[in-house]
Amino acid sequence: MTSIHVTERLYCPAEAAWALIGDFGGLHRWHPQVRRLDLSWEGRIRTLHYADGSRTVERLEARNDAAYRYAYALVGGSLPLQACRSRLEVHPDGAQCLVAWSSDFDVLGDAERMAEAAMRSSYRIGLDALAAALGGL
Repeated sequence: MTSIHVTERLYCPAEAAWALIGDFGGLHRWHPQVRRLDLSWEGRIRTLHYADGSRTVERLEARNDAAYRYAYALVGGSLPLQACRSRLEVHPDGAQCLVAWSSDFDVLGDAERMAEAAMRSSYRIGLDALAAALGGL
């Protein structure tokens, strides 16, 4: 099992960060790699369409708005992953907050370094863009 964990300190209240992050169907509004997003199954399945033409399908598994977090599972996509479970959460810290994006997954074949680097890069690009959108840089 491979685990990754990427964080970003934002200079805004957790509520403001969650207002943007907490929309499971709104990732394309702040992540620059996601060009379009389709929601189905009552908003619990999202299909992400990336700038490079690839796509990923994810299923919302758990959500807690009071704790500013949700968890989702990878259903399909181009990366050689299985049993991929991810979490996106916001931790309040006074007038600031810490956003944490993490995943646990198994890699198919011998592509562990490539898959880990791709996931880590995607999370970092997304959190950097989120910080810029919320004035955190």
